[in-house]
Amino acid sequence: MSRVPSRKCCCCIPSRAGVIIFALFGTLIGGAITALGSLRLVHTEGSKVSLIIEVVVYGILALVSLLGLIGAIARKLGLVKFYFGMLIVHLLFSMGTGGYAIYRIFRDSPAYIDRCIGHHGGTYASKVCHDGATVTKAVVIGLFVLLWLIEIWGCVIVNSYSRQLSEETAAERVVKDTEAW
Repeated sequence: MSRVPSRKCCCCIPSRAGVIIFALFGTLIGGAITALGSLRLVHTEGSKVSLIIEVVVYGILALVSLLGLIGAIARKLGLVKFYFGMLIVHLLFSMGTGGYAIYRIFRDSPAYIDRCIGHHGGTYASKVCHDGATVTKAVVIGLFVLLWLIEIWGCVIVNSYSRQLSEETAAERVVKDTEAW
């Protein structure tokens, strides 16, 4: 059996460990976002559609990441490939729903500012309410972009490990012709 070199991510971490770490974080972060989004859903006024979609999307991420974790630990090529495919689908869906959520924040911002000014009153409240809406927009956009970049990086790691597992599986099937020597 020929030896397949282990691929690395982040210059020094074996790709298998990278997949395990990424899947573990995906399970934890996806579960946390799902739980927090569910709690926030109770207190949200107005359109809840984008929040419901985000809760479902990150709940699916948690489940898919759990399967990826099992696949990486057990060295199951089928589960790792499924995890990679679902990560790509999740990334695309997350970008679509995240874009919609960002659109809703910008669309609902004037109503939020009006409610804020009406609740607090005064000229100083106007500046505070506008600044609060601006900070909220920036934080939401920053978080979405950060999560998308991390997920793209995870897709690269999982794909690398998937190729490594494929090569290892192919190497196990090779029968050496020892009589030729």
